[in-house]
Amino acid sequence: MTRAAVQAALITPETVTRSELHNGLVVLVKEMRETGLVSVQGYVKAGAMFDGPRSGLARFVAAMLQRGTRRYGAGELAEILDGMGANLGIRADMETITLSLRMLAEDTATALGLFGEVLTRPTFPADETEKVRGELLTSVRVGKQDTRQMAERTFRNLLYPEAHPYRNLPDGEESVVASVARDDLQAFHRTHYRPEATLLAVVGDVSTDELLGKLAQVFASWPRGGVWALPPVPSLPALVEPRRGESRMPGKVQSDIVLGASGIPRSAPDYYDIMIANLILGQLGMMGRLGDRVRERQGMAYYAFSELRAGLLAGPWLVRAGVNPANESAALDGVLAEIRRFQQDGPSDEEVADARDKLVGSLAVRLETQAGVAQMMADIELYDLGLDYLVRYPQLIRGVGKDAIVEAARRFPAAAYCLAIAGPPAA
Repeated sequence: MTRAAVQAALITPETVTRSELHNGLVVLVKEMRETGLVSVQGYVKAGAMFDGPRSGLARFVAAMLQRGTRRYGAGELAEILDGMGANLGIRADMETITLSLRMLAEDTATALGLFGEVLTRPTFPADETEKVRGELLTSVRVGKQDTRQMAERTFRNLLYPEAHPYRNLPDGEESVVASVARDDLQAFHRTHYRPEATLLAVVGDVSTDELLGKLAQVFASWPRGGVWALPPVPSLPALVEPRRGESRMPGKVQSDIVLGASGIPRSAPDYYDIMIANLILGQLGMMGRLGDRVRERQGMAYYAFSELRAGLLAGPWLVRAGVNPANESAALDGVLAEIRRFQQDGPSDEEVADARDKLVGSLAVRLETQAGVAQMMADIELYDLGLDYLVRYPQLIRGVGKDAIVEAARRFPAAAYCLAIAGPPAA
């Protein structure tokens, strides 16, 4: 067996146990005995897409989870985790709250108890709320001085209507972060942090039966809240011509460009076709064809790449570039010219082979650590890919032909797109 095949065999229906607790919380367990370590990767489907008009609320709640619970204060939680040498991370993303926990096997029961306490019983103490508010406000203000983030914000405002769950970044808006009350944090947590919206992948030196028993105990009093559902998604206004927006920021020396439109969800049947087209266009090597033309040969950009964000909903398919302000128009022309050339001519045989080899070969790298295996298991569950996914994966990739890649490439909006530019005012 190849190294990739050996690594892929780590996750199969025979080697991973999938269980659902009484309240709907899904647990996947992969035993890797004699390692002495345990890694947990999890998601709560309660990310920024549930913010509604209170942009930044999901991030605020996530930042508060380790700042005090019914049993422990913030200092006590940190002290206990440090004493075990355990690492607990919590981050708010667009769709999910991402959870990570790593500990010695001998501390599994204690660490999981703390994990459950933090996730289900936060108290949002007033003093810690104000500390976190200050931290988040600083982060938002710093972000609004960053041309790359402002180009992203401008792009989202162009593409998505106000009620769309993808319109705002998880960082949120300064006015919202400044005005959020403790009641708002509690209400969001009560509404969206639910066991049926939660999944945990556990990998390491554990007994599956003992682990499931411990988790059932930890989450015994966490009641099911109903049936989880995606937020309402309004239809996008049709793009019939380029839609342009600019954020001009005095004192900046670089311009950042975002160009694109709505893409596909991860569940789309042509996901692999578009993923490979995107890889060739703006990811391979020094960022694919775009990097080769706009950065290497024309010298018009500090960076240039394309990105496909396919999630639970249809995320954007976009191109990003950082350029000298004097080169904004020339770099944009180069980007569009390369996209159109790719759509017309398609990929070479070498590009297709390189893309396939990269995707299949990188699988082994992603599975080299316990944390990597846990991450893969969590993603497989989140996107409902099936525990035989890694067994099927090489054929899914190698089964994509050139005609499918060309057809996928032609879906990139090279004529009607949203274009956002953030940089200094014109000289």
